[in-house]
Amino acid sequence: MKWPRLGDAIPQRRHPIRKLIGRAAFKLIGWKLEGNLPNKSKLVLVALPHSSNFDFVLALSVIWGWGIKLNYMGKHTLFKFPHGFFFRAVGGIPVDRRSPQGLIEKMISEFNSRSSLLLGIAPEGTRNSDGTLKAGFARIAKAASAPVLPIIVNYKTKTLTLGQLITDLNDIDGIISAVKVQGLAGQRRAPAKL
Repeated sequence: MKWPRLGDAIPQRRHPIRKLIGRAAFKLIGWKLEGNLPNKSKLVLVALPHSSNFDFVLALSVIWGWGIKLNYMGKHTLFKFPHGFFFRAVGGIPVDRRSPQGLIEKMISEFNSRSSLLLGIAPEGTRNSDGTLKAGFARIAKAASAPVLPIIVNYKTKTLTLGQLITDLNDIDGIISAVKVQGLAGQRRAPAKL
């Protein structure tokens, strides 16, 4: 697979060893990447459907393989000792879903204080979702004026598809609907346990 070139506005990491590891892992697991990453310095990337711990391996292989600098929101329990160091080192931001107060404001502040930020979020919030998307990603995108890029995971075709960029950020429900429509092309690894 030929990796698309990144635009100069996209935050990047210059780690040739990580890039080699990411590309080798992505090739080894036999997945394809379709679409291009828009040349934007600030984006909210939403990956769906989130159905397996393997989603993290997929994401990390693309992040490293492409050489992009991306932060992601993850369940706070991932960040406990001893593996917490690793998850933070690869861009993780712990989220305690039991007490979300201030999280959106924290992310908006991060967007406003940085010249560039790619923020990855699983908008379903859990692997065992019924397909309902949480509104936090849309609130963050709207308040930070950061376009939303859906990344569609399809386990049936083993394809990650970078969807159509959502730039109309005026209506939170509209953002969620646009992501849901694009997300219909995704295929879960296993049915949700509801």
